[in-house]
Amino acid sequence: MDDGRLLVVCKDDCALEVIDLETATVVGTVAASGVAPHEVVATGDGALAYLPVYSDAPVGSPGTDGRRVEVIDLRTFERIGEIALDFASRPHQAGLLPDGRLVVSTESDDSVTVIDGRTRGVLARLPTGRPESHTFAVSADGRLLATANVGAGSVSIIDVASGTLRGVADVSAKVNRICLEPEGRFAFTADQTAPRIAVVDTDLVERVAWIDLPAIGFGTAVTADGSRLVVALRKASEIAVVDLASGGIVHRIPAPDHPQAIVLHPDGTRAYSACDAARCVVEVDLSAGRSLRRIETGRNPDGIAWGRSPSSGRGIHSGRGVTR
Repeated sequence: MDDGRLLVVCKDDCALEVIDLETATVVGTVAASGVAPHEVVATGDGALAYLPVYSDAPVGSPGTDGRRVEVIDLRTFERIGEIALDFASRPHQAGLLPDGRLVVSTESDDSVTVIDGRTRGVLARLPTGRPESHTFAVSADGRLLATANVGAGSVSIIDVASGTLRGVADVSAKVNRICLEPEGRFAFTADQTAPRIAVVDTDLVERVAWIDLPAIGFGTAVTADGSRLVVALRKASEIAVVDLASGGIVHRIPAPDHPQAIVLHPDGTRAYSACDAARCVVEVDLSAGRSLRRIETGRNPDGIAWGRSPSSGRGIHSGRGVTR
């Protein structure tokens, strides 16, 4: 199968870097037109990327409010347009519904926004009911969406088809990042005040369990079979693999400094995390529980996404590569 590419947002460079996974090299770099993008998503065919322009300040702090999502051609590594948001929104995370509609967290508006990727028009603004809805996850069937409301310490559950808020589950004083298991029944978000993951039942819209961690967690992802949770332990500079049946830690994998979000390769064998303090991406083997490669990036890498390799194109080779 196509090993694909990683899309990495380097915040301090205000740029998107594209890494070819077969060669583990940066094959293209695209400068954003504004300050500062944090997250990115690729279309299903790998041809386009959507890059929200967020803010010059971190979540919950005063600063600029971005109002657009940039559209990038991943074959030519050029900005080819933008999606205008006619309200102060701080668009942060981007994701896709199964039918190709774009979803963007618009946290200054306490909402997530659904966009038609073809017309680039806003279709709906879905209220989250809480401030700082910084990140979200969409169920595999696209029927529901869960947001992590950072400073509000809560998780909002939204019915996508009706555009209605099912409810909000209070979790802690502060949370960050979120993922859903494949069937969408449970959401997982990292408590930022204690080393644990909150498990939220999306039907009941309440926290139903804690998963203890060896250190405070951050980015999370559930494997496609629903059996394991992969967690970035940012301050510990590790990646943990949790068995969801028992809640036990299967692996603690040393990582470069400060792993952030977690993205899984579609083949299910590997996970990736951008390590901001180390200026690299780490690739880990989920079965063996070990680091495979370290791929150098630009400054302060944060958001990360996997995408297919488009059928053709040209790129700018940076010369950065891999260490093992």
